[in-house]
Order: sequence, then structure tokens, then C-alpha cells
Amino acid sequence: MGIDDFLTHLRAERGLSENTAAAYRCDLAQWEKSQLPLTPEGIERYLAQLYAKGMAPSTIARKRAALSSYCRFLSREGELETNPVAVAVGLTRLERKLPHTLTTAQLLELLRTPDRTTAKGRRDAALLELLYAGGLRLSEAQHLRWGDLSPQQGSILVRGKGGKERYVPLAAVVFESLLTLRPDGVDAKPLDPVFAGVGRVTLWRAVKENVAAAGLGERPSPHWLRHSFATHLLNHGADLRAIQELLGHARITTTQIYTHVATERLRVAYRAAHPRA
Repeated sequence: MGIDDFLTHLRAERGLSENTAAAYRCDLAQWEKSQLPLTPEGIERYLAQLYAKGMAPSTIARKRAALSSYCRFLSREGELETNPVAVAVGLTRLERKLPHTLTTAQLLELLRTPDRTTAKGRRDAALLELLYAGGLRLSEAQHLRWGDLSPQQGSILVRGKGGKERYVPLAAVVFESLLTLRPDGVDAKPLDPVFAGVGRVTLWRAVKENVAAAGLGERPSPHWLRHSFATHLLNHGADLRAIQELLGHARITTTQIYTHVATERLRVAYRAAHPRA
């Protein structure tokens, strides 16, 4: 029994269309090309390789589902004792639990995406830089006022959940981007919003459009930049308590999720690359 028998079963016994059968063939051909064993360990390593290639979680989930259907077929035909996919650690399930982060290269590509020769592009660039450099929530960026900026001190005052305030340091390049948003020939008042004339939906759409233009994944969220901010700080040796303060988390347990992100990335890299994984 092999893949061709399974595809015949799909068409003849389950009544699936030729297009669906062709999609299964494509996914299973990629598995076959990996030459990994049909064991939980082999499947975990295969999924890790897909993840390490930057494949979208939804695509990995589809390939995992195709492989699971194939293994169920083999199990019913007596070729396998059990379905090994059912007991393999599903990286797509872990992805839904862990915050989505971008690599440094992906962040740089995203920050290069807006067209800074236009007003909209300058606004988008300032927003993206602010969210990543400061780890702000979208609502915190939306309500940022000109009086909250202290370029001389290199920090901004952020009003977070529950009205709690915190100071967040920012690099000079981020201040430069923010200052391009000031109205020409008009002194911005301290209580005027930095992102004037736009609401949360517009800012959310700006992030979505630029992430899509940079080709960085499906169903983007502004929180990707906040998660990336925290994860990159942790990966470069920042103290967890300091990250907690920068993010405005009330409890350290909320911040500890980023230690799991770092550990999971190491595990994925190990399983994808090490010959004895």
C-alpha cells in the first residue's frame, strides 16, 4: 500500500474530486521526498523542517492533516499499527499557543516597506518603528500625544491598560520618524495625538497592508511587533523583569511566555538540522 493506493481510495471510496486528490498528492510527495520514517519522531522532524523554512502555520497544518489521513488509511489496511501523526508533537498547535514573532531580517524588511516619499508611507513607517522599537500595544500608539515624547531624554510616556503609565526608551531614528508627522508650519500642541485624524482600524490596516506587502505571513497582527520586541530583547540577554516593565505587564508570569518562545525556537532549529534529532 502506498500513496497511489491512498489517492485511489480518496477518489473511489470517499468521492473526493480530482483537484482535492491532486492537493493530497502534492503534500504527500513533499513528505516522501524528505525520506523520513513514518514514526512520531520522523513526523516531528518533518514538521520542524517545514517551520524552519518559514512556511506559514496554516500550510503546515494542511500538510500535517494530509499526512494524518494517509496514516489512518495505512492503519486501517494493516500497514501501520497506529497513526503516528496523532501522537507527534504538532508544531502548528504550539504556534497557536505561543506568540508569533518575526526574525530580525523580517523586521528590517517590514520597516523598509512603507513609501516614505508619501504622507501615508511616513505615517506607516513611524507606526511600525514605534510598535517594534517600543513594544507598544496598538491602542497605546493610537493615544500617544506630542507631549508624551521626550527626544532629549530618549524616551516616551506610554499610557497602558488600567491607566498605568510607564516610560519606554526609544532610539533617535524612531523619534526622527515620529517628528515627520508634525503638521508643516504648525506647532503641535502637547495634547494633540501623534497619529492625528486616524482611528484604530486605520492603524491596524496599515500594519496588515505592510506585512502583506513584505510577504511576511498570513493573518498579520500589530501584536507581532510587540511580541518580536520582547523576544528579541530576551534572545539578546535582556532581564525578564526589565522586559516586564517595558511591556507594562502587571505580572511576571505574563512575560514568561517569551522564555517559552525562545526555547521553542531552539527546539525547532535542533529538530530541523541535527542528524540525531
